[in-house]
Amino acid sequence: MKRLLTITLVLLMMLGLLAGCGAKAPEAAPEAAPEAAPEAPMEEEVIFDESTASENKSSTTMPENQKLIRTVYMDAETLDMDPLMSWINSRVASLGGYYERKDVRRSGSRDDGSYYQYADLMIRLPAENLDQFTSQVGEKANVTSTSENTENVTLTYVSTESRVKALETEQDRLLELLENAETMKDLLTIEERLTEVRWQLENYASQLRVLDNQVNYS
Repeated sequence: MKRLLTITLVLLMMLGLLAGCGAKAPEAAPEAAPEAAPEAPMEEEVIFDESTASENKSSTTMPENQKLIRTVYMDAETLDMDPLMSWINSRVASLGGYYERKDVRRSGSRDDGSYYQYADLMIRLPAENLDQFTSQVGEKANVTSTSENTENVTLTYVSTESRVKALETEQDRLLELLENAETMKDLLTIEERLTEVRWQLENYASQLRVLDNQVNYS
């Protein structure tokens, strides 16, 4: 007897464009006009400073090369588990991806010897291959649900890069001071700070590598 497979696919990929929408709030019903009140003193005129507004606008402008992580969740089912799993394995390899998690199990054995099989998969694929893969999954199995999420990590990435550059500048300065240290106390103080700066550099570099992997893969 053919066996039933339920597969959960989790894919995190980069998406080059985000779109948003908003709903317009309903207008309030008109109220009765209040009784005339004494005139309030005129307020001081507020002068619009175009240069200041321009500076504020530019300071909040997002960088052009945005770092976006796209996540796709899929639930799928099939009566032919072995051929489907074989196809998934082949496509993941050919598209340059890999499994971050792969859990295949059996349950529900019945009198006729049949059983249910399940696969819980987290697959990382290059961003440009995501839509191709998810579309093909829909051709090979019955997709029962699909949802997507996009996370913008641009500001985090840019902020981390800025910290790295600042620490690299400080490291160069400390190396210069180290060469010109005249006392043992100065030497130890500079070396202690240099060790701390190098540790922070490695930590931030690691964070950037993780973000790059999440943006470029999933």
